[in-house]
Amino acid sequence: MAFLRVSSLDVSASRRPAWLGGRQGPSLTDIDLMLEEGSLCTVFGPAGAGKSLLLQTLAGLHRPRRGQVVLDGVEVTRLPVGRRRTALVPAVPVVYPALTVEENLAWPLRRQRLSPEQLRRQVTEMASLLGVLDVLHVRAGLLAPATAQRVAIGRALIREDLGLLLLDDALQVLDAEGRRRMVGCLRQVQRSRRMCILISTRGQPDVMGLGDEWLMLDQGRILQQGRPAEFVQYPRTMAVASRLGGSGLNVLPCRSDGGVAHFAGVPLLPPSPPQLDLWLAELQGQSPKSSIEMAIRAEHVVLGRPGQEGCIEALLTHVEDDGTWMQLHGVLPGTEIPLCARVMVDTPAAYDLAVLSGSAVAGRREKLQIINRHSLFFVDGRLVQ
Repeated sequence: MAFLRVSSLDVSASRRPAWLGGRQGPSLTDIDLMLEEGSLCTVFGPAGAGKSLLLQTLAGLHRPRRGQVVLDGVEVTRLPVGRRRTALVPAVPVVYPALTVEENLAWPLRRQRLSPEQLRRQVTEMASLLGVLDVLHVRAGLLAPATAQRVAIGRALIREDLGLLLLDDALQVLDAEGRRRMVGCLRQVQRSRRMCILISTRGQPDVMGLGDEWLMLDQGRILQQGRPAEFVQYPRTMAVASRLGGSGLNVLPCRSDGGVAHFAGVPLLPPSPPQLDLWLAELQGQSPKSSIEMAIRAEHVVLGRPGQEGCIEALLTHVEDDGTWMQLHGVLPGTEIPLCARVMVDTPAAYDLAVLSGSAVAGRREKLQIINRHSLFFVDGRLVQ
């Protein structure tokens, strides 16, 4: 049984105040979400997708039009904020500036009637976990934003009844190392609690990599939920594939012409995979008016070798070289369709390119393998397998 279960959730859009333009805010439609105990889910999507609205609704700040939210077997859809086992931490640090760090961390425990020794012990343990022991007696209003955010997260974590922690882009004020350390703290607390965590992000790859499950929203709807490997290997739509982090996504329109696969009108160099030609012809026969596209990430495009299947000729425009990786940028001959590849500098095939200057690379023709096990094909924006 899922620890957090959201079923058919609809949340009306709220109108922003006049000083924010008065426009209609995002809404949520038909949200179905299931998370197991101990999971850490990263929620991402474009601006206005409804990420904050989803987390705020789970925290009880918005009342849904319909649907159900069940946390640890208890329906909390209509429960007020104070009666939920949830805590929401926004992007901007929210602390009591006139209180010390110690008093901020102790604030959620004030109703538990703990002895002074118990209170001091719990606060000290949380401060040690967060790395704020050295500022325990400093007023929170004097802290740097990153430190203040760690205190805000700690104030949520210190609640022993916490079942759902919601971090609404709350890690953006931390640097990459700080984010990794904070997730280590969250994991340590999770091991001793019955809880799960949702982290929303605008799509930073280092934040997305912290979650063991991903959830992508767009225009208030869930496009896909699953393990990170599922997103990379089997994105359901082109929108999902294009939003994932990485070194760049190549998207090439493809058709079968005379039994030969063409990409943006450019045929594959022989030998061409015969099964690809037949498959494209079959797709065209089933959906003659549909758009067929192939997508492959730059890190999966390699320099072709003589006699290798699935290669196409590219006209290079420039090369980015950081000493370890080379990012090759080019276009398909006779088109404006961009194509990029990412290869190791120390490979024999890349050595000749590595020693050339930028002006010598421009206009050079290179054979690139674009068809391999990482190639994905989409019909009208939806993945076909």
